[in-house]
Parts: sequence; C-alpha cells; structure tokens
Amino acid sequence: MDSDRATLEHFLAVKYPGLTAERNKGGAIIIRGVVCSEGNWRRLKLYLPQHPALVGFQLYVQEELEYKCYTGSNLQVKTDWLLDDLLSHLPKLLPAKESICSLNDASPTSNIYADILALHKPQEYRLQMDADCSRIRFSQFPDFEQHYLELELPTMRLLEHSLPDCVPLGDMLAKSARTLSDALNLFLKLLEDLRPFYDNFMDIDVLCHVLQPSPITTKDNARVFPLKERVYLKVTIGDPFASIASMALKIIGPTEEVARLRQVLSDGLGNWDSELDMHKNLLRIFDLCYFPMPDWNEVHKPEEQEQEQHCNICFVYRLDSGAVPIVSCDNARCVLKCHAACLEEWFKTQLHGKTFLDVSFGLCPYCKAKLSTSFAALLDAA
Repeated sequence: MDSDRATLEHFLAVKYPGLTAERNKGGAIIIRGVVCSEGNWRRLKLYLPQHPALVGFQLYVQEELEYKCYTGSNLQVKTDWLLDDLLSHLPKLLPAKESICSLNDASPTSNIYADILALHKPQEYRLQMDADCSRIRFSQFPDFEQHYLELELPTMRLLEHSLPDCVPLGDMLAKSARTLSDALNLFLKLLEDLRPFYDNFMDIDVLCHVLQPSPITTKDNARVFPLKERVYLKVTIGDPFASIASMALKIIGPTEEVARLRQVLSDGLGNWDSELDMHKNLLRIFDLCYFPMPDWNEVHKPEEQEQEQHCNICFVYRLDSGAVPIVSCDNARCVLKCHAACLEEWFKTQLHGKTFLDVSFGLCPYCKAKLSTSFAALLDAA
C-alpha cells in the first residue's frame, strides 16, 4: 500500500468510518461507502483522478435504485477545496432527497446507522464498514489489539470474531444484544473475562517452542511444545472462563518416559501455586529452569529446520491439519520421528498389526521394535 493511500485510509477511518478507499489501475483513487452529514446517510462513490486535488472528480450519489453523477460543473465546489471540504459540505451541495436514511426515521435500518454514528470512537477502537454498508467490524481494542468483532448489517448476525471457538458468541449475541451497542459491550466484557485465559498462555507462547498450533491465534485454546528430548507436552484449556479448573495436560513420547513423567505431573499438581501463572507452575512441577527452545540460528532458517525434522514416513514436516512429527519410537537408539496419523497408516499396512481395546500394535518402520499405542488419544493430543 502506498503512503498516500495509507494516509487517506487513516483519515477515512477516523472521520468517515463508513467509507473505504482503493486505487485503480490508472492510479486514480476511488472512495465508496456511506457517509453521515447532519443526520442524513448517503451512499456514494467518488472518483478522484488527481487526488489529493479535486480536479476532474466525479461523485455518484445513490438516489433510490440508481446513482446520480455530480461533477465540478454542477456542484458549487471551490477551487481550493480538498476531500474533507467536499464531504463536510455535502448537505448543502446535494438536494435533501438524496439521503438514503435519516437518524430520525423509525425504521430498524436507520436505528442501526444511528447506533454506528454513536459508536464511532477512534480513540477506543477502530470501526470499519464495507462499501455496501452491509458489514461492520470493530478491532484494535486497547490491551486486545489482535481481537475483532464483525457483524452483518442491519441484522447484527455474527460473521467473524476472535474469541476461542468454544465460546458460543453467536448464541450469546442472539439472546442478549438488541443493538450494536449491546453487541459491542458484550464483546468487551467477554474480553475482560477472558484476560486470565490469554495471560496464562502468554508466557508459554513467548518462552516455549510452541509447535502446534502454527500460527497461534486468539481462537486457539491448546498448545503443544517440547518438554524434553523426544517428549512433548500438550496444554488444553477446555473452558476459557475457568482456565486452571478446566486445564488438561497430556504427555507425548516414549512409553516408559511418559509413564515416569505422568507420575511426576500427578505429584506436582497437588502443589499448584495459584499465585503463579501456568508456565511457572509447569516449570516447578517438572523441576526445570526453562523449556527447550530451538537453536537461534535454526529459528532464522525455518525451511532448513523443517527439512531436518520432517516425518520419517511421509517426509513432510507440517501436515495440512497443522500436525508436526512428535511421535518417536520406544527404542532409545531409534531415530524415528513421525506424525501420529502417518504411524497409524503404517500400522494398518502391517501383516501382523492389530488393534485391541483401542490400543494398536505394530512394528517400528525403522528399527522393527514392537510398538503399542492408542491412536485415538495420540491423534487427539497431536
């Protein structure tokens, strides 16, 4: 995006949130959307071939089902005017009948537009609308810059949001939000209620080598990261509003080492310190100063790192599902590392492979050692 257009988009977002700007192939700026002036909403398209000057501009304003064109020849536009001057003088320049709705109208649609005008608070968050005025998006909240809420207009149907998928935001909005203000206030309250959830994951995201999910988003409620060589820990928060109470921990790795670490975990959970966050408590439980991190040089060479750590069965690092190779052989001398799904498929090809009570048995594709695992649990964890 060029600096001129970026400046223009910032100006529109602050003063005219219903308008958006784009540059066409010929270099002209095209502004479209809705703008409110003195209580009247107008849907328009503005063509600016020599922006920031208004020379040669063409303004199309919706009148019923058609757009009427205005130019410098049929509007009383002063020669030294810029875009802001033109938009702020629209009530005086255009006939009153060009309004698409008035804030004094009793229709639900006009009430929505009035609500939008009242919610325009650029110091508190960013408010955006599409050119057809059919979607509204709130984003860039203080302390929650990655979060967003997008609704359909005028129905207020939920389109997109940044909260964890397990939060039934759509149902909550349908039950308790009658206006845009209600919807936004509910979303802001949920963000505050979810602060402990995001704070608990914050240090893990920064101080651990999170393998899954990748990339991490505000919607994810689980993390998989290395606990030690060939052993991984998956932390899942089932209820984001009760982070510690709903926390589930799974250890993935060679059978004997997993059994030992499960006992360590079981003993340590009884000494959980509510004054510490999740990351510090896990370090205390496993008696670690820090969790394993990748070599700094490898971080800057992700392609080489992934090539070295690819699955020994499918020779791919990250599957479409996001899974990475974290399953290894019980034989400490074996170098096998693979995806759980790939090992399950390998077991199915084995002549002597079998499954009993959800536990699958087979041979390691590398060293031929006997392996047994529950793929239902393993695939869920990995």
